Amino acid sequence: MELDDPYHELGLAPGSSDAEVKAAWRRLSARWHPDRNDSPHALRKIQSINRALEMIRSARDEQEAEVEDPAHGAQEPTIEHTISLTLEEVVTGCVREVRGEVVEDCAECKGSGLQLQATECSECSGAGHIRQHLWFAWVASTVECAACHGQGKKHQSCTACAGSGKAPANKYRCRVQVAPGARAGDLLDATARVQGSQRRRKLALRVRVELQSHEFFMAEADGILKCELPVDGFAWMANRWIEVPTPRGLQQMKLQRGHLNYRIKNAGLPWTNEAEAADCIVTVVPMFPDEFSQEQEAAIDRLVTSNSGMAGTSAGDRMVAWNRMVSSWQDRCR
Repeated sequence: MELDDPYHELGLAPGSSDAEVKAAWRRLSARWHPDRNDSPHALRKIQSINRALEMIRSARDEQEAEVEDPAHGAQEPTIEHTISLTLEEVVTGCVREVRGEVVEDCAECKGSGLQLQATECSECSGAGHIRQHLWFAWVASTVECAACHGQGKKHQSCTACAGSGKAPANKYRCRVQVAPGARAGDLLDATARVQGSQRRRKLALRVRVELQSHEFFMAEADGILKCELPVDGFAWMANRWIEVPTPRGLQQMKLQRGHLNYRIKNAGLPWTNEAEAADCIVTVVPMFPDEFSQEQEAAIDRLVTSNSGMAGTSAGDRMVAWNRMVSSWQDRCR
């Protein structure tokens, strides 16, 4: 999602301070958050607000990087991270802090692990060759010095990095704004400040999104959530109301005797349409006791007895007709 003017989206003038930007974002987020605002445009609006904040921060990070290190033109490596989101965070969006370490080349040896200035080879005293004595002292030949490969000089190990070619690791951190509707595999670009670096600089990050498995829901490719929910069998028979978990919290749902599958509108993930969410499909599993207690048996007997007074209703009339058919059949069989 791109915005022509992120400052206008937050109701600010260009050049507003960081404090003003943050205050405007908080105020608008509280007003347009889908959990607090029932408007069908709330989700789209909160996405625009979050994107505006992200664009302003990204632009300011780039400006700071140019001011801090204008002479540094080399391409910095991009560090990859993975963040794992819950389905609740996919629905509402979130801010994640990313931390890590980056290892730079040693400034003394430029990453080679060797001193830049060569010194005289101690094995051949700089000659590049050594005399090889045979059995007789007066018979000798010269061979190339193996220590310096005939150069007479060699580079000693860098004392600053103990020959590793690497400087001590530096830590970095940044906050990553994740807009609502993130999918597994999405890549988010971020910029981190390197702490304790040999030069003040920023580090480019690429953050990959993955989704955590959920204890209640299974997510389909279009954002539809599926949930299997055990319910009280007697409540199901009596068409009672129950509370159903959704990523936005508990929601009331009325059971219907004889129905096992229910659809809750806009309770899924905002993957197909940013303006509204997909649905949540709930499959209920009525649960009954393996054995009835005495109290339950008595209650069931009362229910059975009460059915005798159903005359005049469609169910009662069907039962009366059935009983008459059975009586007639018995009479014929005698």
